[in-house]
Amino acid sequence: MDEKARSCLLQNRYTLERDIKTSYIMDHMISDEVLKPHEEQKVRALATQRERGATLIDIILKKDNYAFISFYNALLHEGYKDLAAVLQDCIPLISPEPEKGILDGVTPYVKTVLCEGGVPQRPVVFVSRPELVDEIRLKLMKLKENSGWLVVHGMAGCGKTVLAAEALRDHVTLMDSFPGGVHWLSVGKQDKAGLLLKLQNLCIRLENDSQLSQRPPINIEEARDRLRLLMVRKYPRSLLILDDVWDSWALKAFDIQCRVLITSRNRTVAESVTGKRYSVHVEEGLSHGKGLEVLARFVNKKTKELPEQAHNIVNECKVSFRFLLIM
Repeated sequence: MDEKARSCLLQNRYTLERDIKTSYIMDHMISDEVLKPHEEQKVRALATQRERGATLIDIILKKDNYAFISFYNALLHEGYKDLAAVLQDCIPLISPEPEKGILDGVTPYVKTVLCEGGVPQRPVVFVSRPELVDEIRLKLMKLKENSGWLVVHGMAGCGKTVLAAEALRDHVTLMDSFPGGVHWLSVGKQDKAGLLLKLQNLCIRLENDSQLSQRPPINIEEARDRLRLLMVRKYPRSLLILDDVWDSWALKAFDIQCRVLITSRNRTVAESVTGKRYSVHVEEGLSHGKGLEVLARFVNKKTKELPEQAHNIVNECKVSFRFLLIM
């Protein structure tokens, strides 16, 4: 969903939740094929009108521009003209232009999910590595039906974090395999106190305004139990990404029968956890052509416009991401 349309729903959600009767609104949205039967059942099962309205708005916020337009039209048809009026100026345009984004996977839905999940943006100097990205996506598909672990491993500076984030920039991957969203956590090298702080911050992020919200967990065991309940009750079929994991003992706090993507220098970092494990190895070096592409993007030129010395620089750096960017 476009940022403007999403913002408009959020700004007016209190009034919408309070005033709408969801049953007729949902009938229109189902006929438009933007609301699924199980989503309708979820709303109908709630006890009060306010709860039903709040849940319907939450569902719409996770959908695309067509859902916003369908909701707007339903308000008009059911006599909520005043409510429709507050949304009118925010109606997104449906044109051929967004279809470009759908082709490379980066739809408004993808942007929203990744932003909410804290996934890093593409770096300024970004060079595509489609073979590795596709391999990670194929392995992620193995986590679609069941919990498990995918470890993306390689030497420092080989691009593991960038590749993991890039693999998530795909509408089909997020919608089909991880409809519960994604949650990115930079772990790093931690002692027990540092790990507990990371877990507390993650629990606070995931709890948000949930009824499960309470004081921060006081130890790693309590944080692990809290996180397990959150993933089961509030974020089923979501993906937890643990970036830059150094120590295998730290993973025990996340061994909660959910879907986990790890980046690590250590190939065996996940050997002590339970569940199925998959891995993708990232080689340290780049091809000579990719090395030139990094340099060209860094100086904002085309590869063929680089001077002869560029070849020597790439050779001296042994086409390493890290050394090229330092130079």
